[in-house]
Amino acid sequence: MKLKTLSTACLLLCISISAFAQLDKASNKALKKAEKYYKKKKYTESAEMLKPVLQKYPTNKNIWSSYQEVNYQAYINNPMNNMNFNIEVTGNDSTVEKSNFLVDQLQYIMQKPKYDYYNSIYYASLSVPFNSNASIMLRSHYVDKLYYTGDSIDDQSTAYFEQGEGEFRAKNFQKAIEYYKKSYAADTNNYKALLYLGDSYYAMEYYGEAATYFRQAIAKEPMLSEPRKYLSDALANKGEVELALETAKETLLVYPEEQTFVTIYNLLKDIGEKKLDRNWVLRLASVNNVSDRYRRAQFNDDMMHFSHYAAAVEEVKEYYDNDGILKDDAPQSYPTYLEVHSFRKMLEATSDEDIESLEYAREMDKNGMLEPYLLIGLYNVDLYQQYLHFVENNKLEAEQFINDYLIVTQ
Repeated sequence: MKLKTLSTACLLLCISISAFAQLDKASNKALKKAEKYYKKKKYTESAEMLKPVLQKYPTNKNIWSSYQEVNYQAYINNPMNNMNFNIEVTGNDSTVEKSNFLVDQLQYIMQKPKYDYYNSIYYASLSVPFNSNASIMLRSHYVDKLYYTGDSIDDQSTAYFEQGEGEFRAKNFQKAIEYYKKSYAADTNNYKALLYLGDSYYAMEYYGEAATYFRQAIAKEPMLSEPRKYLSDALANKGEVELALETAKETLLVYPEEQTFVTIYNLLKDIGEKKLDRNWVLRLASVNNVSDRYRRAQFNDDMMHFSHYAAAVEEVKEYYDNDGILKDDAPQSYPTYLEVHSFRKMLEATSDEDIESLEYAREMDKNGMLEPYLLIGLYNVDLYQQYLHFVENNKLEAEQFINDYLIVTQ
């Protein structure tokens, strides 16, 4: 159940074989150049060759995986990764604000490969539906650490945990269980020890025991979605499919990860009678942010109808905070969430156009369900604070969306 990353060889295979068979001549030529640059360790150049191909074929998961790989190599091979520096601004214009700005700009320039790598994962999450790997990586990097880092875990607990990890990788699950138990006994704040105790029992197909530890992990860290996902899987394998479905639905109210949508789809298919009605939309623009704290920029040269979405933030920046939530002193005629404002502006600007992918959003807006549709159904990691605020303040509406709109009768 733990995330496994694709090997470099596999990713290159995606470039060399899978993608070639599906693309036009110019794109195939670009991919061959990208592969040559990659082999020469010219990773930035390789990424530049892949970018226009992705703009032409935005839902091609194989090419996105390759794009992530070349950006990852550029990141880990960046010679400035471990460089530290201080800047002191002197003269009449010397201010803390200016100094911080310069430091921020220099850090971005020096760490650009790192931003490019995480943004490659981010762009893939916008472009490929049910992209579980990208969703997991983004959650782990941006969200989970808000609640749990493991930095303060006792050294002995950490040592036992690492031994357990080694045994787990070697598929010595019973031995892994022993070490995870020792790890948790040494420090009961070690949530990961509980989680992977459950994972070890799951690997041994002891689904009841696995569920017990996943529930304990949920109690320990209720804001993390991972143990809830695992619990749903354990219950499904235990034959408690209806309970597994309810658990998966509850997981959407903690973090709407792509894998959870996949789980719900599969469980509904097994149960029959109802189905998942996701109405996913290909996003051609990054999520609007007031501060662009993650340096998202825009990936697509032609954002098409999403150009209206991207432009919508400029006129309201002063009214929304950095999380995209309406400020208390802002005009209350604006929506609570920047995402809703931006999407509505796009819907208004394209009201006379026949854009099939936006029709469901128009329907949701008429039904008063645009907020949960955007923040749950079309969730993206940059919407986390808006999503969290919505669920905490509108739980009944969120549940109604899941039960009546996301899941429908066949």
